[in-house]
Amino acid sequence: MFFAKKFPYYTRIAYIYDARAGIFFGIFNGLVVFFVPIIGLRLGATSIEVTVITAAPTVCLLLTLLWSKLCRNRKKVTWVVFFTLISRSLFISMFFVKNPLVFTSIIVCAAILESMAMPAYSSVMKEVYHENYRGKAMGYVRLFCNMALVLASFAGGYLLDLGNGTFYKFIFPSGALFGMTSSLLFKKVKIRREAQIPATHNLSVILKEFSKNNNLIYFTFTFFIAGFGNLMNLPLFPLFQVDELSLSNTVIGYLGSITALAGSISFFFWGHLIDRYKPLNLFKVITIIAVSIPFLYAISHSIFPIIFAVIINGVIMNGWDLCWYSHIIQEVKREHTVDMFGIQFTLIGLRALIAPFVGTILYHNFGIRYAFMTSACIIMTGAILMSFCRKKVYTKNIQIATRNVHLE
Repeated sequence: MFFAKKFPYYTRIAYIYDARAGIFFGIFNGLVVFFVPIIGLRLGATSIEVTVITAAPTVCLLLTLLWSKLCRNRKKVTWVVFFTLISRSLFISMFFVKNPLVFTSIIVCAAILESMAMPAYSSVMKEVYHENYRGKAMGYVRLFCNMALVLASFAGGYLLDLGNGTFYKFIFPSGALFGMTSSLLFKKVKIRREAQIPATHNLSVILKEFSKNNNLIYFTFTFFIAGFGNLMNLPLFPLFQVDELSLSNTVIGYLGSITALAGSISFFFWGHLIDRYKPLNLFKVITIIAVSIPFLYAISHSIFPIIFAVIINGVIMNGWDLCWYSHIIQEVKREHTVDMFGIQFTLIGLRALIAPFVGTILYHNFGIRYAFMTSACIIMTGAILMSFCRKKVYTKNIQIATRNVHLE
């Protein structure tokens, strides 16, 4: 596997299996996830149904604290594999779906099951990747994932335009098989010893531990604001591409390929930058650049500004994901990783429950361009507040416990 020799043995084995799973997950995303809102619109879904479809993956994170409590002292890798496998298998049923309401219901069920794996996945990343290599490893895995997404979305857009719009019945189940294969490959990732963490009996204990870190509280607050503005755009992007610009599935597939390709290139440097300059510093810059995405959509009357927007989106949103994720991992103690990510994912779900619907309401009442400009202003507010965010002293010493990780 490419770049494997850049890591010491105990990190290399986990990285190889994680990267293999990431490639198949990228194909699943390129054939299925990327086109879900577009196919929903083709089936006759309303703007509210499109909003539900696009918001479901993040709204379902509202239940993360419950999942983190249930998975705390269970085998984390097995937990991830089980629920992602079931979630992705639901897309096989798309062969029989013609009704937009049934289509939306399947997406919501899949999103709930996928969200159940998130706290356990965060814990796995904490355990198998050492502090000094985590940024590079996660960056390279996402590189392979995005490269697979480039090819899959390019092919998927072309194939979905065949058969008078009915080929999704074959493309989605085929993509589901790749997603299920990804889950099974991730099972190869092994944690030699999983520490038994004392069960947290109620939410007040988790919140008390969270309240001890003022820096983390402020980061969470500013991240919530910037993320709110970003999530407002989720239903607006496909609505703009289909309703305003009348783009075909093939062209939308090209845009997805461009986004993924830009993201793939960015992963060559995000991991190195995170390990060198620390994720919080980079996240401040990324948040400012993110303002340009809704702004470009707001001023667009042709596809050309959209091309610039999707390139920027591909580059910085991958950094957005890696930076906030890496920052939280470094800010919390090992025994609190699951609970703290439970809080973060729950808040992501909370804003996803509100923000996309706010974007849709603005679209219906004031127009889609006004909605994009409002999103840009909210992201800018978050970026300004983020500039005052501070971090704790990062761990510089090698964690001896991580050296004991042995994967087969």
